[in-house]
Amino acid sequence: MSDNEQAVQNQDFKDRKTGLVIFGILQIILGIVCALMIPLMIFSMVMRGSSSANMYATTTTTTIPGITFYVLFAVGFIWLGIGSIKARRWARALVLVISWIWIICGISGMLFMIFIMPDMYSRMPEKAAHFMKYFMIIFLSILYIIIPGANILFYGRKDVKLTCESRDPAIRWTDKCPLPVLAMSIIFAGWTPSMLLMGFYGWAIPFFGFILSGIPGLIIILIVMLLAGYVAWGSYKLDIKAWWGAVLLTIIWSVSAIITFLQKGIYELYEKMNFPEQQLAVMKQYDIMQGSTMSWYIGLNAIVFLVFLIYIKKYFKSSSANPYITG
Repeated sequence: MSDNEQAVQNQDFKDRKTGLVIFGILQIILGIVCALMIPLMIFSMVMRGSSSANMYATTTTTTIPGITFYVLFAVGFIWLGIGSIKARRWARALVLVISWIWIICGISGMLFMIFIMPDMYSRMPEKAAHFMKYFMIIFLSILYIIIPGANILFYGRKDVKLTCESRDPAIRWTDKCPLPVLAMSIIFAGWTPSMLLMGFYGWAIPFFGFILSGIPGLIIILIVMLLAGYVAWGSYKLDIKAWWGAVLLTIIWSVSAIITFLQKGIYELYEKMNFPEQQLAVMKQYDIMQGSTMSWYIGLNAIVFLVFLIYIKKYFKSSSANPYITG
């Protein structure tokens, strides 16, 4: 028996090593599922010529970003799963934070699908509409609520935290930042490189009533990337300037999108993003995501995120007064 295992037995809490292994295996399974999606998307891209007459037609430019995300998800879940099996402190912190982001974004997406896009179901045959609606509710509930919710319930337990701290006594990088602020840092860190994928969509971006693309769109995207990258790093370091940067960037980005969708509508953006004509035609037929609808949706999400930013502002203090900042 190792010294760490002996120390765990002497602590006054229930060791959750078995649970960490089980949940670690579940993370790895999620990673494998994501990895299996990659060849399916590649196959869809190869076979796009035979399916070009429907709304699910794909192009190389619209498929590569999806493949990129699945690669990242596969690597990330497997990496976190291995860390959980080894009872690493950083793995517990990251799974917990990512699961909170996952479930909040999932609930937002579910509400959008159920309440904001009813017209899509109303145009289907009645039986098909009922089946699709309830199937989507069940599937999305499992994917966006049950799975991340289970992670939150388990990894959020005090015994799990103490187990990881006992078996992994070294201070990890995730310990140097409060978990809510770490969530903010991860959000902006993920936003930064993902903007590069807009290159596959012609660098199209909404900008205060205009749809910019090409070189002008690229310039705005590079500026946003720099700002988001600064916010990600600065928030991890608990720099109050980064918090203000997050507030301003959220407001400016949201207001810009709202104004653009109210004036131009979302279909002009999709046209500039080089979506297949078949997809655009079907979306217009079903009246999916009107400009006013998207503006309301973006505005509500922005308000929720700003409330979150206000809540975590308390963690942004001077280094001499903040126990999370170490030399």
